[in-house]
Amino acid sequence: SEVCAVIMEPIQSEGGENLHSPEFAQGVRELTKELGIFFIVDEVQTGVCSTGTFWAHEQWNLSSPPDFVTFAKRMLSCGFYHNHETKSEQPYRHFNTFFGDSMRALLTAQQNKIIKEDNLAAMAAEVGDYLQDGLRE
Repeated sequence: SEVCAVIMEPIQSEGGENLHSPEFAQGVRELTKELGIFFIVDEVQTGVCSTGTFWAHEQWNLSSPPDFVTFAKRMLSCGFYHNHETKSEQPYRHFNTFFGDSMRALLTAQQNKIIKEDNLAAMAAEVGDYLQDGLRE
């Protein structure tokens, strides 16, 4: 195959706030597995409880997780999560200002602890539902 990966944003933010249905995302995931190509979810704008779950792609109920999830901004750092097959043999090889910075890792860990303790994902979901209901009226 000449295609190595599919990259999806859960909500196409810069392209007009377009949302994918869970069924569409599930189909894309299955297709990437069938073809042996990577499935990458870009959560730079939608991650960290923006949509009522920590990662927006959690709402897709995928049969298997994405191969990579990119993030930045709200995580106080940037980087990506990956599956076991794509784990680097030389961690921190591409060390830079943000990726692998131990201070940012500590800040992010504390932020995530507060998000969990204060149930901020559920709060975001509740406020989001309220706003959507108001817009529909």
